Amino acid sequence: MNYLKQQDNESHPLGMVLERWAAHTDLSVVIANAGGFVVWVNAAFTRMCGYNSDELLGRRPGHILSGSLSGKRPREVLNDAIERQVPVRTRMVNYTKSGKPYWVEIHLEPIHNINGHLTGFISVERDVTAEELHQREIGELSAVMYEALTQKVTPNRSRNIRANPSKNGRQPDLKSSIAKRNRAKKVSKKGL
Repeated sequence: MNYLKQQDNESHPLGMVLERWAAHTDLSVVIANAGGFVVWVNAAFTRMCGYNSDELLGRRPGHILSGSLSGKRPREVLNDAIERQVPVRTRMVNYTKSGKPYWVEIHLEPIHNINGHLTGFISVERDVTAEELHQREIGELSAVMYEALTQKVTPNRSRNIRANPSKNGRQPDLKSSIAKRNRAKKVSKKGL
């Protein structure tokens, strides 16, 4: 289905280039009408979500792809941008036809005709599940490392402070401790 030809009732060279690009890119592309109903998807989108184009045409993507992990806030951001007819970029969890969740980054742009009237929306999307999982792993690893370090450092530090008080009850002076250690090293070297 050539959406760009339908809109202008004539073939436009730029439209043909964009359509060829969209058909062969790994980025998922969805074109919806002004009401938000799908009129065209590329093969990359059908591979990503598992639905074929016939199952998507005439439907709103959010109604098909949402699930229990789909955040309310990203959907609100998208709906607000659609209502205000402004571009938006967001990330959210969608679901494949088989029910598997995946993270997707969506860049949505309104399409206006030459007179400035809204004719639809184009959405370029990319699966960012691996990136999101990696970021979460880094966050979890950082939290575990921080916890392990604080458990190791805090008890040792307090034990060392209590275990090495000076004769007068105060903490030993750092300079005198280093000097004492250096003298001990010199004596042991002379003895060898």
